[in-house]
Amino acid sequence: MFRVIAACAVLALGLTSTLAKGEVRSREGEHPPGIFLGPPKDFEPPESMEPPQSPEEARKMFIHMMFGAMDTNGDRSIDPDEFMPWVRHVEMPSPPPHIEDMHPSKGGDMGMMDGILRRDPEMGELPIAPECSDEFVESEMDPQAEGVPCRDRAGNLVFRTICNMPGYDMQAISLPDGRAAACFGIEALRGEIGFMIETEGGEHIWDTTMGKESYMRLKLDGPGVFHVKSTGGSPDGAVSVKFVDAPADM
Repeated sequence: MFRVIAACAVLALGLTSTLAKGEVRSREGEHPPGIFLGPPKDFEPPESMEPPQSPEEARKMFIHMMFGAMDTNGDRSIDPDEFMPWVRHVEMPSPPPHIEDMHPSKGGDMGMMDGILRRDPEMGELPIAPECSDEFVESEMDPQAEGVPCRDRAGNLVFRTICNMPGYDMQAISLPDGRAAACFGIEALRGEIGFMIETEGGEHIWDTTMGKESYMRLKLDGPGVFHVKSTGGSPDGAVSVKFVDAPADM
């Protein structure tokens, strides 16, 4: 069961509404997965509307207005393209206990279902991952350094930063024929975030539940496009993945 939490403050109606906390839990004391919604930047609220006469009327008005604002093509249904601009954050429940036992603070390997944590001892010394923006994404298109050793070759050091926010929760690694990405690591971290790596076609390659050793051994061979994608975490979660782009025969 999923819950949807509207973060938009009644869309300029001046209403005050407190959403009831979910009664159904995925495990004792824990909310099921949730989606936090808010109006996109270009949203313009209605200029005038009759004030509601009761809390129940306000609730219905709010729901109808929000639905109408999402339904941009007027077909009285919400498709993914209309829904996604309103998604502010996706909240996932914490992992089962046997996955939590893999956590570094408990002597296990790096990573768990919800991701890696900045408060982990081995992660606490990392730089704080930057805020994501179009300008920052563009700045990572060029190599950070050249001639960086990786196995028995040298190549270009590349960063890819993802954040738990719409539009920045996935970045691409594009490799031409004869090139590979290897010597993976984490350059910077903020909050809590899990991530995965998959092919452009959606084939799963790696995620944080698979641990640090498999991550460090990872090698992606071109030609191809690969996606680094967030799998959840805290609203401020962000991670800068680093790797070396080098000849594929390393």
